[in-house]
Amino acid sequence: MVPNILILAFFAFSAAATNASQERLRPENLNNAEDQYWQLPNEIRRVAVIGAGPAGLVFASTLIEHGFEVRMFERAPNPGGIWHYTDKVPVPACLLVLRNRPIETMAYIPDVPDDLPASRIYEDGDDGLTVDWRIREHWAPSPAWRNMMTTEPHQMMSLPNIGYPKNTPWKLHQMDVNRHLRQYASSVGLNANDEEHANVTAYSTRVERVEKLPGTEKRWTVTLRKLTPLRDGKLEVNWWQEQFDAIVVGKASENDASWVPLVPGLNEWAHVLPEAVFHSKQYKHPEHFTNKNVLILGGSFSGLGIANDLIGHAQSVSVSTRDNSTNTIVRAIRSMFHDNVTFVPEVREFGNRPSASQENIRAASLVFANGTITSGFDAIILATGHRKSLPFLAGFHNSTIKGREDPETTVAPIITDGTHLRSLHWTGHYIDDPTLLFCTTIAFRDGAGPLQALGAARVWAGTARLPSIARMWKTYPGAAHILQDFPILGQTRARLLVSWLNNEILEFGGKLVSPPPIDELMETFHYFVNKQYTPRIAQRYNGYIPAERPRHEWDVYNGHGDDAPFLQSLTHQQMKAVYGDQDPEHWADLSLRW
Repeated sequence: MVPNILILAFFAFSAAATNASQERLRPENLNNAEDQYWQLPNEIRRVAVIGAGPAGLVFASTLIEHGFEVRMFERAPNPGGIWHYTDKVPVPACLLVLRNRPIETMAYIPDVPDDLPASRIYEDGDDGLTVDWRIREHWAPSPAWRNMMTTEPHQMMSLPNIGYPKNTPWKLHQMDVNRHLRQYASSVGLNANDEEHANVTAYSTRVERVEKLPGTEKRWTVTLRKLTPLRDGKLEVNWWQEQFDAIVVGKASENDASWVPLVPGLNEWAHVLPEAVFHSKQYKHPEHFTNKNVLILGGSFSGLGIANDLIGHAQSVSVSTRDNSTNTIVRAIRSMFHDNVTFVPEVREFGNRPSASQENIRAASLVFANGTITSGFDAIILATGHRKSLPFLAGFHNSTIKGREDPETTVAPIITDGTHLRSLHWTGHYIDDPTLLFCTTIAFRDGAGPLQALGAARVWAGTARLPSIARMWKTYPGAAHILQDFPILGQTRARLLVSWLNNEILEFGGKLVSPPPIDELMETFHYFVNKQYTPRIAQRYNGYIPAERPRHEWDVYNGHGDDAPFLQSLTHQQMKAVYGDQDPEHWADLSLRW
């Protein structure tokens, strides 16, 4: 049984909602504020699941198991999400255009004819485009590269009821994960060639719009676009619409758009030499860089993996990063780079501009943050991250809101600057309309993904309750305290979900759920960390789990706060709400072993 201390801690934390969050208690958008629980607007039977990555597969199978009529849409031809490796690369975008594109269309620009349904046949040369280009633009092939390896042990990379073969290495090749996902998809009848649920799956199908149209406000209208390659080399494109009672957005990272840093001169060089300056999404093979000098901008996981992959092929590999040497996670990642990788300061600008006839990028003069200037690189790879962009939910973006600002708005946005999702209850439901849900957990790792899927199924079946919209806004912590998917928060979310679900099961009936084996998984994770990181980093990283640490020691383990668990954000008053009038010096003696 999970003690109530976690629930108290969460709601005490959430009670520190910003004024803007409290101002969202608008009568026109709420149920009766006196209601304790959210009421279903109508019977929910038909649910759309967007994405067939790990999250989408788990949600779709769980909803089917609970009797819902499910349709799962995936823009790629097969399941797997980012783990569906292919040699095909995304359509290269002009970096300048990408940088200036609105956040709501940064991932792609929806293509919807005026009259629906519609169908058209394309061939090479139509509108100046090739069939291959149309397929890649629609699909957006996975950013995985051929030799990509996982950064977590295989024990934390498995889906429900499907394990890895005996003697599987702790670090997995992307092909191992891809095979595991296809095996899971087949086990629940959701693979691309499964006839069992052929009426459920729609592969090579991109979601263009999700909206509530006038006159159908109780249902969602989903506009879809499907590509079918024909034997004669032509391409058939079909558009149509379907109606749903509820929507699940699989892991939003599968729709992330490449993020381009604002470095003076970068766009000009990329425009003239796109084959030499490109985003890490387009990296596939190290052999292409044999005997070349490569500079990677960005030192997080993509930069780490690509840099190590290039060793033994490239003549030199340099990684340009900001000075975050005191951040625990940054130092942990840096300890995993190959010894032959050279670290250089952040690139501030390109000191010169290319000519129209420029043949290579070796002449580019790079100015680093410390004032030094260098040149001679053959390729520059931008491992600079991504921004969240969901073009099919364009009406729920608001790019005028910067950072963690939380102003009053007519429509509570889900995406603002692309760095996070907001306006969501901790269960993943969009607060103003809980028939829209986002997977905010990780399907792998700690069991929180399947638990969240179960919670969605029970809420929409009427066998689990959400607080009223007014209460959800009242406990919403504000955009400054968005829960991120770090390991500690995955555990916290799993335990919250177990406690909430079992409370509802006791109320409405059903089989109680067991908590995932978090202690066992974390012991495995700690062992893996100690093997992968330097011992000093590993010891600090183990401190990431604050359950056994006094509160006054938490900041010792959090670096600059980028990797801080949400409980560290509790104020003195909030801690008092959890522990009563205990003296703060005694908090360390109180158990946080939820």
